[in-house]
Amino acid sequence: MKIRTAWPALAFFLCAGTLSAQANRFEITPFVGFETRGSYPVQDSVSVDALRANANVSFGTFLDYSISENMRAEFLWAHNPTSYSEHTIVTPQYVKAFNTQIDQFQFGGIFLLRGSGHKLRPYIGGGIGFTHDSNSGGNPNRTALAFNLGGGVKYELSRHVGFRGDLRWMPTYGSSNLGTICDEFGFCYTGTVHNYLERFNPTLGMTFRF
Repeated sequence: MKIRTAWPALAFFLCAGTLSAQANRFEITPFVGFETRGSYPVQDSVSVDALRANANVSFGTFLDYSISENMRAEFLWAHNPTSYSEHTIVTPQYVKAFNTQIDQFQFGGIFLLRGSGHKLRPYIGGGIGFTHDSNSGGNPNRTALAFNLGGGVKYELSRHVGFRGDLRWMPTYGSSNLGTICDEFGFCYTGTVHNYLERFNPTLGMTFRF
């Protein structure tokens, strides 16, 4: 009888251990930040030779899933309400062209450089996805390939709450043109040059773990 009555207790502790191991696998980090300006050349216009996305505030969220102690799969959404300016050929200066809402959706991961026993944990990360521009004034919306590279630091206040500071380099494909390409040996040839809208996005957010 003693052995039989011990089985439910053993099963309870095994299940509790499994649930404990699976707890806190998800993290969500709403953030605010500031996205810098960036530009790319335009090829199909007689009056404009470049477009620039202007600097402005950003906000969004990180959604992380724990794969191991130091590895996290990650989804990143960043929203940037801003405007585009045109660089004119006649008068070489930037002039505001239209307002836009830039949304970046990227999938990737981060690698934490210290173990879970530390409250302060720096990391490196990256991802790939797409950027969508919702443009005003009758200008066509635009969706293009994008990626990000960067890193940051996490600080754990408690088991379920923490702070996160992050800095990402976030290029978005802008245009292509024929140009001169040189390799590392000094040999040059004519080929397709891909131009990117290169911007940086420093952010600060609060992490909730569950």
